[in-house]
Amino acid sequence: MAGCATQPANDAQQPAQKGDKDAASELYAGEPSIVHSTEYPVESAADGLQRGDEAYRQGKPDLAVYLYVQSLAFDATRPEPFLKIGAIHEQQGHRSLAEKAYELALERDPKQAGACERLGLLYLQDGRTDEAAALFKRAIDLDPKRWRSHNGLGVVADRGGDFNAAIEYYDRALEIEPGAAAVLNNRGYSRYLAGDLPGAESDLKSAIRLGAGAGAWTNLGKVQAKQGRYAEALESLTREMDIAHAYNVLGEGAMESGDYSRAVRYFESAISAAPRYFEGAQRNLALANERLLAAPTAANSKVVVTDTPVISDGAVIGLVERNDRVEVLRTQSGSTLVRFRNRTGADHIGWVPSTSLSDLP
Repeated sequence: MAGCATQPANDAQQPAQKGDKDAASELYAGEPSIVHSTEYPVESAADGLQRGDEAYRQGKPDLAVYLYVQSLAFDATRPEPFLKIGAIHEQQGHRSLAEKAYELALERDPKQAGACERLGLLYLQDGRTDEAAALFKRAIDLDPKRWRSHNGLGVVADRGGDFNAAIEYYDRALEIEPGAAAVLNNRGYSRYLAGDLPGAESDLKSAIRLGAGAGAWTNLGKVQAKQGRYAEALESLTREMDIAHAYNVLGEGAMESGDYSRAVRYFESAISAAPRYFEGAQRNLALANERLLAAPTAANSKVVVTDTPVISDGAVIGLVERNDRVEVLRTQSGSTLVRFRNRTGADHIGWVPSTSLSDLP
């Protein structure tokens, strides 16, 4: 929003009109104005603002916006009506109208730190990170105590992959507002991405104790999975998602750690829990199997004691013969997942009965 840093170039030649019906018409999205116009006529800008405030206090936000908007027909030179309109639209989820109101407020007064911050947060949600960062910096220049702007700059830094800078922004936000659960959640995830797992866990648990919103338990689960604490991670993840998606996240964590056999198991569990719709786990399973196939051979190998077919997805994919040596990936319910090389020299992965294998040469 250029108006936050500098006013538009033609503002000096064309100041906002005293009354601006066009601006007013752009910012109202409630019931048709005829519903309110007869019962609630507005006589002046001050009258519209005063009665709008009263309507808002009475829990009538649509009427409040109508009255604020009507005040603009008398005086559209001050930022206050636009700020009030923007706040209500934001609360009601009317993002585009909220953005427009804040933009118009900043055209009237570029030194409105609160408007810079609120507009920056909306731009951040829209993915307009450069514009959001400029707004946050301007808000901080105007008011250094704007902890949400420091937090916003941290999110911008995270999106750019600069986790150390992000953590510094979050540190500053927490100096100003130590109990900000959202900032602790953000810093915890940033620490996780930066590899500081103990620091990440500490932040995320503090955020949860302070009532952090959705995402904190999921972030904690990812941290625990990265540490190999899969049972704890599963418990954390299932506080915010179903079991199928939780297993998929565990599989992704195991795969990131290079534990491909465990990743395969978790992706199989995810597919088993939601076989009809979980395409993401199917793709992840295929990728984990490929990485498992390409991974260096482990020291845990066994000898085949009798000719044995190898099974994958319910079908025979090959045969291991007596005295062949295979790499053991994992054992489950009397079956063993092995990596073997067929007679053409290609590597494959499949299941054989555990009784068909021996440690003896």
